[in-house]
Amino acid sequence: MAVSSIKEINDKFSYDDKVSGGEGDGVKVSCGQHGSYNELSYIYTTLLQPLIDKKKITKQEALDALDEACDLPQPRMREAYYDKLEELLGVAIR
Repeated sequence: MAVSSIKEINDKFSYDDKVSGGEGDGVKVSCGQHGSYNELSYIYTTLLQPLIDKKKITKQEALDALDEACDLPQPRMREAYYDKLEELLGVAIR
């Protein structure tokens, strides 16, 4: 089902990062972060927004791909997450 915001994706998960920036965080993607740093917002802003601006993908396609990629088994490894986004969107994001 289509989602309308990153908040809606985050709300599907219960996540409390007790060790922000902990060992191994950089190679994983956390869905559900609600604090001062939001992983999905970062991915959207840095990797997907430029593609939206260039009209290679739509905002809805980006949101739906972020949502579907969050279904990967935990821990969600960053490379696998990015691979899934590329597969779903049909474009390179890195």
